[in-house]
Amino acid sequence: MTTPAACYHCKSAVPAGAPWQITLDSVSYPVCCPGCEAVANAIVQGGLEHYYRQRTEPPEKPATQAVKRNLWTHFDLPEYQHWVSLEPATGKASATLAVEGITCNACAWLIEHRLNALPGIAASAVDLAHHRLVVSWHPETLQPSTLMGELAAIGYSALPYMPVPAQARLEACMRQTARRLTVATASLAGIAALALYPLLDGPGSGGSTLLAGLTLALASASMLAAAPFFFQALGDLKRRQLGLMVPVSLALTSAYLAEGYVILHGSGHYAGAIALLVALLLLGRYVALRNTVNAAGQRALPAFATRLEGADEARERLIPVAALLVGDCIKVAPGQRLPADGTIIRGESSLDTSRLTGEPLPAACRAGDEALCGALNLENPLVIKVSRAADQARAACINRHLQANWRARHLGATSAPYMHAWVLGLLISTAVIAGLSWDAPQAIDAPVAMLMAGSPFALALATPLALVAGFKQLGRRGVWVTRPHALLTLARAAPITAPPDVSLLSPRAGRLDEAVAMARFTQRCVQQNRYIALGMTLVLVLLAALGQLSPLGAVMGSAVSALMVIANTQRRLGRPTFPTGSL
Repeated sequence: MTTPAACYHCKSAVPAGAPWQITLDSVSYPVCCPGCEAVANAIVQGGLEHYYRQRTEPPEKPATQAVKRNLWTHFDLPEYQHWVSLEPATGKASATLAVEGITCNACAWLIEHRLNALPGIAASAVDLAHHRLVVSWHPETLQPSTLMGELAAIGYSALPYMPVPAQARLEACMRQTARRLTVATASLAGIAALALYPLLDGPGSGGSTLLAGLTLALASASMLAAAPFFFQALGDLKRRQLGLMVPVSLALTSAYLAEGYVILHGSGHYAGAIALLVALLLLGRYVALRNTVNAAGQRALPAFATRLEGADEARERLIPVAALLVGDCIKVAPGQRLPADGTIIRGESSLDTSRLTGEPLPAACRAGDEALCGALNLENPLVIKVSRAADQARAACINRHLQANWRARHLGATSAPYMHAWVLGLLISTAVIAGLSWDAPQAIDAPVAMLMAGSPFALALATPLALVAGFKQLGRRGVWVTRPHALLTLARAAPITAPPDVSLLSPRAGRLDEAVAMARFTQRCVQQNRYIALGMTLVLVLLAALGQLSPLGAVMGSAVSALMVIANTQRRLGRPTFPTGSL
């Protein structure tokens, strides 16, 4: 039995007797379908045959209808070009496109070279990390539909990237945090290098002064990167509250002033602790924002739909989901999510509704069945008649309900009853007493180390981290918690009841028992995290008060405490499954 030849473009098996082929360097290669033949010929004829030598992975197989230019003519209409930005000074138009099918650097090279060869293109750049294309062009020469058609001709599906305002704000905040983290990390590396320099080649007095000045400058850069924490602490003080960032701000300010003082009277040793504390705090904030952005992207509903037009519904057109009306017929290809609720009028397939119900097995559907927005089509194309507008779909209503309740009470407020202000007040007053009890230089080291050791690294993670892990596990099982504090309340509920803050979307009654079990596991994890955080913090503060812990050691000890909290949460709740029978 002979092994079928592989398609030169997508590496799929070539059917026996297939007539399609391409010629490259006077050598003919077989391809599996007309779509691959059209894409490969477009690549070769465009002088981009180096793509096949540089690629590391084969592209996705192009759809047969991908090269139909009239599919994107809707985006040429002025009323639907709000995603395009015009530059009045140059007359250029620019936009960001979400591109599917990018697998490696060769894909980015192919896209950029293909577009840059088009008349009217000013510039194009591919963001490999997020699979986005930033392109600018002259609108009098080139239309958006031509851009999308050219991308489809080489096997890449592209649509305008239009994030919701909340998503855009989160991404902007994440980028700003990433820049601050870069500054803090670079400052930490520079301070470490300057600290090692005297050990390798001790300079004279002039050199020591220069090194001290450079160290203070790097510490100043770290303080500037920590500006959000100071603003947060200032806001808490204006509200007459002792928030989590108040001791952190006091620790950073005290260490920075102490660094400036000791540089004038000798050699400083606080800059490393400042840079390390700021870097760790910013790293934690960046990771949290990245997880939030990724989760928001996964929950996002489709932005565009393929509407069938004409008397025989033979013409396809991509339109924004917001333009869909009740009664419109849309086509959903395999691998796409349903953009609206509706009734299937043609086709049979399987729908993955796990994001809505938590059921892991796909559900078979056929003509006459109801289909929910957000479900993933797995097998065959479906034609669906829209029954509810996109903003009234069940998934959209659930998302609005969740977001409204989570904005009303965030995780920081959830953990507030367990982190009373008097604890932070006691920490600050104890640090002041320790500073007054010691002689120099311990009068500076002890309070700074105490504040850094008591900076709520693990305390801030103790409750929210376990709650987030519990929410993720419940979401996978079709139980969405509409209020953060409801999970701990559910732990005290009987298995046959549930508070109104828990929405059970799965039709299986066993999901409620799993929800109660997960709530009890989460409650135990919260308790363990508090014990770990408070125990480690007390040990570190006691060592700092006795003068046995430097500020840098206090920061490292707080980081170890936070890692212990994270490891405990991962051990208890981070697994895909959890033992419900061992409560």
